[in-house]
Amino acid sequence: MKHDLSDIVKLDPTTTDLGELRDRVGNLEEGFGTFQTELAENTAATKRIEGNTAELIEAFANVKGAFKVLNWIGKFARPLGYIAGLLAAVASLWTAYKTGTTVTPK
Repeated sequence: MKHDLSDIVKLDPTTTDLGELRDRVGNLEEGFGTFQTELAENTAATKRIEGNTAELIEAFANVKGAFKVLNWIGKFARPLGYIAGLLAAVASLWTAYKTGTTVTPK
């Protein structure tokens, strides 16, 4: 006769009830052992994945830093390009003035 655990505790337990209870506890212990094994395997897999992706995350962080530096260089180079263009135009005009070259429209 199957009893709920609360029935076994409340009623006068018999040898069959205690055997059933012993079987249930044994099943719980086996299930707990399986749970511990699976948890250990899952933890090992998680640590393995963490180790494998650590370098990838570091590479992404480095690329992000490189793009910041390139952005700063771009912001700095834009005004330098304008200044270099202005200096080239002034140098061209100065050379044309010194050599007496004239520009005639067509």
